[in-house]
Amino acid sequence: MRIALFYPRGSTYTSSARNVNHIACIMPPIGLASIAAVLRQGGHEVRIFDAALDCTVSNEQWAAHVAGFKPAMVGFSTITSNFYDAYDVCEKIKRLKASIETVFGGVHASWGKGALLKKFGAIDYTIAGEGEYSFCNLAAGAPLSSIEGLYFRNGPLTENGPTPATFCDMDSLPFPAYDLLSGFPRRYLLPLFSYPRHPGAGIISSRGCVHQCSYCDRSVFGKSFRWNSAEYTVEQIAWLKKDFGVRHVNFYDDQFTTNRARVARLCDILEKKRMGVSYNCIVRIGHIDAELCRMLKTSGCWMVNVGVESGDQSLLDKFKDGLTLEAIRKDVKMLYEAGMHVKGLFMIGFPGETEASIIKTRDFAKSLPLKDANITAFTPFPGAPIGASIYAEGTLDNDWSKMDCEHFVFVPRGIPSREFLEEQYKLFIKGFYQRPFLRSMYLKMLLQSPHSYWRLIKHIRTFFGYFFKINKS
Repeated sequence: MRIALFYPRGSTYTSSARNVNHIACIMPPIGLASIAAVLRQGGHEVRIFDAALDCTVSNEQWAAHVAGFKPAMVGFSTITSNFYDAYDVCEKIKRLKASIETVFGGVHASWGKGALLKKFGAIDYTIAGEGEYSFCNLAAGAPLSSIEGLYFRNGPLTENGPTPATFCDMDSLPFPAYDLLSGFPRRYLLPLFSYPRHPGAGIISSRGCVHQCSYCDRSVFGKSFRWNSAEYTVEQIAWLKKDFGVRHVNFYDDQFTTNRARVARLCDILEKKRMGVSYNCIVRIGHIDAELCRMLKTSGCWMVNVGVESGDQSLLDKFKDGLTLEAIRKDVKMLYEAGMHVKGLFMIGFPGETEASIIKTRDFAKSLPLKDANITAFTPFPGAPIGASIYAEGTLDNDWSKMDCEHFVFVPRGIPSREFLEEQYKLFIKGFYQRPFLRSMYLKMLLQSPHSYWRLIKHIRTFFGYFFKINKS
């Protein structure tokens, strides 16, 4: 069967205005590439269309490109913020050729399941959970009622959803079909100044999370946590270097360091092989120590990302499973002193947030030896536990297209307005990047990440326009 896989860019990207984040970072759709690899293993002809690579191509044009491939089936991978964009393309494809079957997967489909079929008539199937083998069984013509995680119409407005998909053995999966991503790896860009060498690539070497943060949508993986073996992961890195020239890897695992034995084994192999490929990863506060820091550094770890979220302990107690300000300060210092760059992940606009708590978070961020920060808007995704009680905590603009962690769709009761949150966000960005600790590192950063410096110069007008708006406030 000929199958097209489509990744939408999201409604916030338009042909008339380029989003600065799109220039600063373009992540490959690794989930789609993994599904493509399994489908290809099953004998299907597969093509991936990634709309995030080009903001100037309209949805009408993308639909024509996909239909021009003449697929029998099109799969859409969706998060909440790009669902409407995906559905727009889906409808347009159906108008061009109604016989093309359409399948929606990803986190938003895993939450919406059969309810999406009732509301959005151009969708033929949704797959909840991991999609590799359920999609392959669907394409192979297996009886619909036998396919795990599949929702489909069985009459005008009825649905039939078998049990959630059984989690796959990760080492049994083929490597993702990176070769089907147009221009990979050079067209895909890691975040600015987060890598020493180009090109880079993303790897997901574990799935799921053992923690219970109330704002996290776990519709795909549930409470599971599984991982690739160290040997499988090293083999994938070696393949990416040999076949694609990759020189830096970004691990997108939520829980990279949770399985200590796996990480120790991985670091040991990487250190001994001296592959010439550096990497970034996410570490969980409370799951690291001096020996782990040493192993990460000597095996090629260049930057670690840590989830701080808030500088107000009462908010951490409410929303972040088992995290303290004291532990954050201790572990960030340990990582920094081990010689790795540390990037903090923050969020503002939590239920219960006040101006005082935002100031605490801002001051806490400025006090830590962080090279970079990712500051996002609290977003109550439909599948997150907090979603059930969110209307009691404040006001919500329930527009899925704005749920991208950039728009403040939720305003907590202790905050006067959405505009106030936007102003606080600007002050956070301005204060963080103008602190003395970071100013002393700017020249060093340019030398350590020369490709980032080239990207900055190439798009200087766009970046200066963005920071001018921040500083003007």
